[in-house]
Amino acid sequence: MPAFLVYRLGMPMRRVSIDTPPIRVGRDPENDIVVANDTVSREHAAFMQDERRQWHVSCVSGSNPIVVDGILVSTSTPVSDMAEIVVGNDCMIVFVLNPANASHLMEHRQLQQVVCQRCWWTGMASAFRQDSPCPRCGAATVEPAESPADVDPSMLNETAGTRVMTEVEVRSSARVLRDAKRAVLVCTDDRGGRRVLSENEPTRVSKNSAELPLRGFLLLGDGFTLSWDGHTWNLQSDMLWPGVRVNGNKVKATRLHVGDAIEVGSNRYELTTE
Repeated sequence: MPAFLVYRLGMPMRRVSIDTPPIRVGRDPENDIVVANDTVSREHAAFMQDERRQWHVSCVSGSNPIVVDGILVSTSTPVSDMAEIVVGNDCMIVFVLNPANASHLMEHRQLQQVVCQRCWWTGMASAFRQDSPCPRCGAATVEPAESPADVDPSMLNETAGTRVMTEVEVRSSARVLRDAKRAVLVCTDDRGGRRVLSENEPTRVSKNSAELPLRGFLLLGDGFTLSWDGHTWNLQSDMLWPGVRVNGNKVKATRLHVGDAIEVGSNRYELTTE
């Protein structure tokens, strides 16, 4: 059976060995591999074997994807020896079939938190994948989060509670502010057009909207609403038919990320930034 090497920033590596699949990963204490972080779903991912004994990892979260060997995954994908699976923003699980590799990785694996300078995705990277493109937007703009290029150094003296903010926390705060101030809904179908979003009031997209309205004769419902909760953009669907899809998945309510594609029938949109 495989070993699972669990790496987290600022914590010792731990090795998990479980004999019987599926092996479940998530924030809930009932999971086989527990990752206590608010960016991890209660049930986030699962490792299992198919009838040919090929191992797969599946994303079972409806809102939080996983990153497998540098590729964003929201369903299921095969994994091989030494595959790297990022769960949440500070946890990487290395899937190991060869015990010799496990011993080597326990001594030599180095991790760091990285951030994309284009869409502000944050996550983990190993020394073997520092040059990988951003798993969300595909841009080759991923840099170590510990050395931000565009954060005012004076911000490092601001305190959060009774302690000094780290550079990673400052970058996270700056990213949140940028996501709120620069968010734009772009129409990607044949109409074109764009609509700047406001963090102060929800934006409704429906057949009666003055900007980027829904079009189509078989649309039942009142469109969808985009709102900012202080940390992320959220989508709430009020469609009866055909429903709202985000990145191909039908949703009723979900958190959004920069680069997400939104579909309602033949209407196509993308959340981006200026």
